[in-house]
Amino acid sequence: MDGVWPLTGRDEELRRIWAAIEGSGDGSGVLVAGGAGVGKSRLASAAVAVLAKRHAVRWVTATASARTLPLGAFAQWAPISQADPMMVIHTVIKALTAGDKPVVVAVDDVHLLDDLSVVVIQQLVQRGLAKVVLTLRSTEPAPDTAWGLLMRKSGAGLRLAADPGVGFSSCCRG
Repeated sequence: MDGVWPLTGRDEELRRIWAAIEGSGDGSGVLVAGGAGVGKSRLASAAVAVLAKRHAVRWVTATASARTLPLGAFAQWAPISQADPMMVIHTVIKALTAGDKPVVVAVDDVHLLDDLSVVVIQQLVQRGLAKVVLTLRSTEPAPDTAWGLLMRKSGAGLRLAADPGVGFSSCCRG
């Protein structure tokens, strides 16, 4: 065993995430929203682990400290020598989408992204370059990308909302 407890009781939610990402529709991705500690990150992690068999998965964890830096969440893909923000965004997107497999970008705690990182997610979705799996603490304000963008692109997306007593439910689907 790799040190991670198996995820149990979330088969339906996992199927919904996989269907939203791998489905034949125009869906842009999934937003998993809920309070602190309800299992959003664990659910997203389990979902993208399976998706990694057929997709190039890029996992990003947004943090309060990285939020103070432009493209802080995407620092590993950002060139140090480039000063023009638009060129840096272009380079990050190119690096994220490199390769032959379809791309899934997973962002844990999307509400902590800096503005330029939000632009990266926005561009990936609007241009159809990647599907996204986003987690959002529901008590925090969300950037535009968190839900509206998923629905605006094609009218399709899946939002799973967590209720600590019940689990995740599909509260919105385009």
